Amino acid sequence: MKYKILVLAALITATVLSGCKKDNPDNPQNYSFSGKVQKGPFITGTSINLHELNENLGQTGNSFTTNITSNDGYFSLDNIELNSNLALLTASGYCYSEVFGETTNSPINLQAIVDLENQETVNINVLTHIAKARIEELVSEGTSFESARTQAQNELLAFLGTNETVNVNFEDMDITGSEEYNGILLAFSVMLQRHSQQYQAINDMPAELTQLLSNLSEDFALDGLINNQEIVDTLMYNISKLKINEIKADLENYYSDMGTSVSVPDFEPYIWDFQEAHSDTVYTEIIFPDSANPCIPMPNDNMRLNILAVDDNTHFDGFNQFTLAAIVPFGSSLTIKFVKLSGDISYDEACNSGWDYINQYPDGFTIHAQNFNQLISTLFYLNNYTDALGSARIEFYINGDVSPTYIKNITWDL
Repeated sequence: MKYKILVLAALITATVLSGCKKDNPDNPQNYSFSGKVQKGPFITGTSINLHELNENLGQTGNSFTTNITSNDGYFSLDNIELNSNLALLTASGYCYSEVFGETTNSPINLQAIVDLENQETVNINVLTHIAKARIEELVSEGTSFESARTQAQNELLAFLGTNETVNVNFEDMDITGSEEYNGILLAFSVMLQRHSQQYQAINDMPAELTQLLSNLSEDFALDGLINNQEIVDTLMYNISKLKINEIKADLENYYSDMGTSVSVPDFEPYIWDFQEAHSDTVYTEIIFPDSANPCIPMPNDNMRLNILAVDDNTHFDGFNQFTLAAIVPFGSSLTIKFVKLSGDISYDEACNSGWDYINQYPDGFTIHAQNFNQLISTLFYLNNYTDALGSARIEFYINGDVSPTYIKNITWDL
């Protein structure tokens, strides 16, 4: 099921009336505001630079600096004197990755073009960063800043699969905010990275993120479209490797360790929106293929029998390798409880795409689907070190059923 967010029509007339302000060197104004920098939250020591902009978004030469003062990305600027209400904010520093659950090993830059008039809170995030170049392009064509910002935001939301206008600006969004629209920001933030357990891949992530942000910004700037298929494929692949069920818990634990209680907004439906907007096929029922590649995206000649397939095949040769594979539609849920009765079993977490794995050794394990509308699969072994015959009960729980939706009993030998 595709979820849609609550939206309000953009009050363009009111925005234009309140936002048509000129540079006024004869009557400078004082501004005070605070905000947060977020991909995940940027950490203490991140530098924040403010450059005053004129109505054409050119820098006036007036600038101020500050730093993030806590690991939740918080910064503030107080009583700064500006001749214009428009400013470019640039953050450069390390951030906590909500995908990996750890701090990046090299700095990342994020930017936002903002209107400071009557603003007490101004955030810098990946949405403001991508929108920046598009806003600049539109203003260079003669569009007012307020109209350019509204247009750029609507175009970026359309790319994300959300075709309506959100009733807040991107700089108002917060990945820990309780409002529904904050899930859009978190969804986009997490799909910019893929999860990996390889040490070198983790080290390369900041550079890959910086390049992806640059590619997105460049493709979006000229026409408000992101139609580079390589970019779309990268985002779809990143989603396929996410451990979505862990992201909320890791973020909430990160803030809890700082003594702050947060409730991370639901972001999964907005990931599904993006996938549905850019997928060739949208599945409507759970599928258990007869065989599948256990280590996505290895070549298809690596196909293995799927233990979960709903068929008459319940006895297996323990000498072989197997897979646990399924395709789960958007908005559905699937939990598999593998209860070992005799013999031994092995689950290869290093060759897992899309399952959230809970080890319950020696009795078995539980897996939850956490990627949707795509094949999720893992490598699996049926061993037999102690008995002549191994056996297990596989319980299928579909769409939140408390009791097993159905049960499959299997046996194996060597």
